[in-house]
Amino acid sequence: MSRTTAQSRPEALWRMPVSGRPRQPVEEPPLRLRVDGGTARTDDQWTVPKTLFAESVSGKLVIDFTRAHCVRREIDVHVRAGAGAIVMIVPRGWRIDLDGVQRGGGTVTNKVTLPRFPGAPLIRVQGQVETGTVKARYAYRSPLNWFRRSR
Repeated sequence: MSRTTAQSRPEALWRMPVSGRPRQPVEEPPLRLRVDGGTARTDDQWTVPKTLFAESVSGKLVIDFTRAHCVRREIDVHVRAGAGAIVMIVPRGWRIDLDGVQRGGGTVTNKVTLPRFPGAPLIRVQGQVETGTVKARYAYRSPLNWFRRSR
């Protein structure tokens, strides 16, 4: 004899909580970074939102993605560099697309040239550079790790 409870009846199954059910992503507010003079860095562990606004009037803004927690596959970064510099540091395997950056008298440099790893984030950068610099590069390795050829 089988016993029927409210949780085992077929019509009640749709009410049961399912842990594998996809949840709606929580929309995070965009992160706004601005430096008027001096140097500002994002060294600590931080969570990368979908949209980032970076502005450097006359200083250096370093956006370091090497220790960042990123669950997204595409990130939009809007930059504006007056007379300052914006440097984006990414781990190997990530890609940065700087085609959307318009430059006036400034420079735009992309040293991120290795192929993108499957599932790694793609950072799309848009904005303008007046007389400043926007640069994308990998993290440096220490001389000791360079000789060790850490894998």
